[in-house]
Amino acid sequence: MKTKTNYLILFIALAFSIPKAKAQTLIQFWDFNQIPAAVISDSFGTANSYLHSQSVDSSMGEWPLTSIFAAPSLTHGHIVYFRPTKHYNAAGTGIRDSILDADNTTGSYIYDYSSSNYPYFTSSDSALGNGFIRARNPSDSCEMYLYIPTTGYKNITMQYAIAVSGTSSAQFNILSYSTDGGANWKNLTTAMDTFNVGGVRTPDTLLLINSVTIATDVWYPEQINFTSDTSVNNNANFILKWRIAGNYSSGPSHNDRYDNIAIFGDQVTGIDNLSAQQAGYTIYPNPAQNMVTITSKTTGDKLITLYNVVGQAISVAEDNKMQTAINISGLSSGVYFVEIKEVDTGKVCTAKIVKE
Repeated sequence: MKTKTNYLILFIALAFSIPKAKAQTLIQFWDFNQIPAAVISDSFGTANSYLHSQSVDSSMGEWPLTSIFAAPSLTHGHIVYFRPTKHYNAAGTGIRDSILDADNTTGSYIYDYSSSNYPYFTSSDSALGNGFIRARNPSDSCEMYLYIPTTGYKNITMQYAIAVSGTSSAQFNILSYSTDGGANWKNLTTAMDTFNVGGVRTPDTLLLINSVTIATDVWYPEQINFTSDTSVNNNANFILKWRIAGNYSSGPSHNDRYDNIAIFGDQVTGIDNLSAQQAGYTIYPNPAQNMVTITSKTTGDKLITLYNVVGQAISVAEDNKMQTAINISGLSSGVYFVEIKEVDTGKVCTAKIVKE
């Protein structure tokens, strides 16, 4: 008869035998703790700040708002705030509107990766302040652009915290994203998030005023999962955008608040990248005996590397044509992988080739 101790030992053995999910790597992070405390005339993230010249803002990391942390291999991301309209008061006099500014008093500790507990920072929040940024009303149709290089990383996910200053803050952020530097924009899908507005899943619309944020200075966690779109992977031109909207966005007061914007990914290694087909390439014939042709829809410098099944590079070639031929006649029969790296975009994709 098995004793309780036997069952406990079995349970422990099974627990240690189950593979554990590998934690993703933090690749970009904004905590807003180190930008100056706000005054009403600040406008962080914009080229035409009301308080500073553009050159001063650039050196302070306020224009644009650069990420406080980036993985060693990555360019720092940045945030740009765009104000499409100017509002006027009752007297017809222009007022400073749609300001993105900072506060260093009541930021979020949700998703805060900036404390001294993390090896990529050297100071704690208590030393830096606990800041956040806020989009002041009137903010109707204002847009926040997050430029997020993901070069060398895949399975991109995002975490951040939201809050509002009152019930007349703008209610909505309408989200979209681009994988080609803003030339084209895509809507978020239900696979990316479960934003809920009035009991209905609306993946492209984030409701900022909810049962938690209705209390001033109380923060709410948000997550977006981009792993369903592999074109976000290993991409120097990934941009996330949200537009501020809602009944109160044209109002004279209150603001939406954002903090601790964290981007995560898994490091791309060897041939573990995008599929060539998903990236717009065609490779034929496959299987093949002598020559394989690679076609693309665009020109541009490409680095084409052929690997064997253990990840060893067999040949490397550079080309900028829309059609490239690879001679595989001298290879042994078996499976190989071709990797295509676009020099201009940083995009990397792969395809399996069978040599007959």
